[in-house]
Amino acid sequence: MMHYLKEYTRFATIAEMDAAAEQHVARHWDELTKSDRQVLDVIRRYSVKYGAAHLKHGTIEEAIGKSNATVRRAIRKLVKLQIIQKVHYI
Repeated sequence: MMHYLKEYTRFATIAEMDAAAEQHVARHWDELTKSDRQVLDVIRRYSVKYGAAHLKHGTIEEAIGKSNATVRRAIRKLVKLQIIQKVHYI
């Protein structure tokens, strides 16, 4: 069975995904807070298996030790800067 997350992947390899994340962080360093970078890192780490991640805000909150509001704000900023793409999935 094909995992549903594979249809959302944008990278051929993990190395390609990591390089893209590093480039985005370097390009937007002054615009990103430490929390924004932590959220991106959690998303990147959870994306290793399929090239995409399906995460609850609570999972990210626990991983970085920040509030739900901080996580939501970081995700909005990462989407606005086109670092990540948010796909609504039910």
